[in-house]
Amino acid sequence: MQARMQARISVTLGLLAGVLVFAATDVVRAQQLPKLPALDKTLKASETALVLVDFQNSFAAPKGEHYPRLEKQFQETRMLENSLELVNQARALGIQVIHVIEGYTDDYRELDWGNGADFHRSQILRQAWKSTSWMAQLFEPMRDAKDIVLPDRKALSGFGGNNLDYILKSRGIRNVAVAGFTADVCVYATVLAGYDLGYRMFSVTDAMVAADVALTKEMLRYSFPKVSRAMTTKQFLAMFPATGSPATAGESR
Repeated sequence: MQARMQARISVTLGLLAGVLVFAATDVVRAQQLPKLPALDKTLKASETALVLVDFQNSFAAPKGEHYPRLEKQFQETRMLENSLELVNQARALGIQVIHVIEGYTDDYRELDWGNGADFHRSQILRQAWKSTSWMAQLFEPMRDAKDIVLPDRKALSGFGGNNLDYILKSRGIRNVAVAGFTADVCVYATVLAGYDLGYRMFSVTDAMVAADVALTKEMLRYSFPKVSRAMTTKQFLAMFPATGSPATAGESR
């Protein structure tokens, strides 16, 4: 009986010792973890681009196909006004503005008609987003001669099927802000792709909109922060020093 008790005590002491060693190891590991640098408080305009996704008549113009179902959100969030302020201020700061817009041939010959995924299939069925149509044209108030326009995108992501990545890299861009349509589909796909390509992504939350308001709010709360820094138009623009003022040392990226 005494031998059994001693054996149990020995096992217990052994387990306790193991726990203490494991705990001590965790403390050491915690102490050895790298210290992350503080996030940038200011950005350089020369290293930043604003990518506007699908800012086309179909969404943004009053006679556009999707405008009626978005109109209430436009009024409540001032998304259109915020977007115009964003692009105008970005141009004044020297930030490169790039439009990526969706478009297809008139007979959709570039698409796989048998693909069961709904995104392209629904465009074929509705005969929508033909590049030659007024609906697919860039919304005129957003247009500027200094902007870069990448048309006829077939992919969800703004980086799909065009030279966006090449353009950004050739210009030394490391910070990419994204806004436009829609927050739950193409805008998010663009932010996700940019993050995977190594860019520092920024999601301009009050310059994007989607049909599914509840889903978008949840994505902005949970999904967007995983692949970008989500902020309002004013917060994003405030990251750029006033013209002629040097960025704070050690903060500009």
